[in-house]
Order: sequence, then C-alpha cells, then structure tokens
Amino acid sequence: MAKTPPQISLDWRDENYGSVCAVTAFRNYSGTLDWSDGIKRRFRGCVKRAGFEFHFGRCSYIARKGEREERQRALCDELAKAGFQITHGDNSRPALDDDAPNRRDAYRQIGR
Repeated sequence: MAKTPPQISLDWRDENYGSVCAVTAFRNYSGTLDWSDGIKRRFRGCVKRAGFEFHFGRCSYIARKGEREERQRALCDELAKAGFQITHGDNSRPALDDDAPNRRDAYRQIGR
C-alpha cells in the first residue's frame, strides 16, 4: 500500500500591523493533528529554511525579511521537496487566468 503524503493547507495572512513587521505570514489548520513527530520535525525544518518563525502572540508563522512572493514560493518549494501535499495556498506555481479554457492547456503554455 502506497503511503499518502502529509497534507497541509496554508492560509496566507497580512500580519504587518501593530508591533510586528512582517513580509508575509501564514497559519495552517487542516490535516496536521494526526502528523507523527517525524513529520512535524520535517515541517518545522521547511518553515525555518524558508525564513519563517512562529509568533506566539499572533499564532502565525511569520517571515520578516525578503519579498512576499519570494518567501511564499520558498516555503511552498521546501514543502514540496519534503514530500508535503499543499491542498490550499500553493504559491509555487504562477497564477493561471480564470478564463483559461482548459487548465491542462494553460499549464502547457507556461511549461509545466
């Protein structure tokens, strides 16, 4: 039986207010309760390598340096390399036009 990859949903947020100066931030809610300790360690490694740290006051992972899109893409790339399946908030791919007649054709056009 094939192992299913751990799933994660990224809720990107604007936490740049008050005393916090954040480039970008996210919260993750679904699919993480049943993760093993090893998967949790792998996730924390991805977060750290992508330049995020947990902010206890905001209950969010926050990046304070770099560009917004760059940090988001870095995290999504790290998670993908570590075998995670991003179910929501995957910013590793360029956005597709909503009026694209066929998603498969749109991906072919951008070389994916």
